[in-house]
Amino acid sequence: MNRIVFEAISDIGCKRNNNEDMALAGGRFIRDDSSSGELTSANDTHAVFAVADGMGGYDGGEIASEIALRSLAEYVKTVPTGLDESGLILSLKNWAAQANRTILTAAASNPRLSEMGTTLVAFICYEGKFAIVNIGDSRLYRYRNGVLKQLSTDHSERELTGDAKVPSNIIYNFLGNDGHFFADVIFWDSRVFSGDLFLLCSDGLSDMLTDEEISLILQSGNSPAPKLVQQAKRAGGKDNVTVITLFFSDNL
Repeated sequence: MNRIVFEAISDIGCKRNNNEDMALAGGRFIRDDSSSGELTSANDTHAVFAVADGMGGYDGGEIASEIALRSLAEYVKTVPTGLDESGLILSLKNWAAQANRTILTAAASNPRLSEMGTTLVAFICYEGKFAIVNIGDSRLYRYRNGVLKQLSTDHSERELTGDAKVPSNIIYNFLGNDGHFFADVIFWDSRVFSGDLFLLCSDGLSDMLTDEEISLILQSGNSPAPKLVQQAKRAGGKDNVTVITLFFSDNL
């Protein structure tokens, strides 16, 4: 069993008029707010931590990110028990495809929402095992023994082409995509060690701070989530900033 201590913050940033980001942590939906707590990951635990970064103007981004996270929360409540690795991966991919259709249907029902969509990155605790879901360019990192490693892959044109001149915010995959939609689902078969910290974030953090700057803040000690958000805002806060930190400990 692992004790997971979590912090979650979703902040409007310094330049936007509204917050299209949303976080899901400890069963709570978080926007323009923060939350913290802890849980135990055991063989009967079903839990999810996720960040969604909406897009689409008007209220569209806010609606798309909320649809995605409420759908994911319901999925985690109802997912069958006893799935093996392949069963869990297939189940999550099916959920993602259905969530994509739900957002497309909602967008088609209202011209003001026609361009809405959202990224999503999620860390799922399932019966003592873990899975990662990635759609878009929100990120999941692991910080272990002073080393920060990005575990997700950005579904961005910059990442696809390898051309640093391409703007980082041009993405080709997201929920609400009526083209070629897919979800990266990874069954986490590597060990999670006491002292590991996982970071989920929207690009409002990763576009404002380098990996080295993020690593220094994580290294600084307790309660890094507010420090990450504050530093992203000091760097310009050009977008909404949403952060979840998950600290794993054997101390129960």
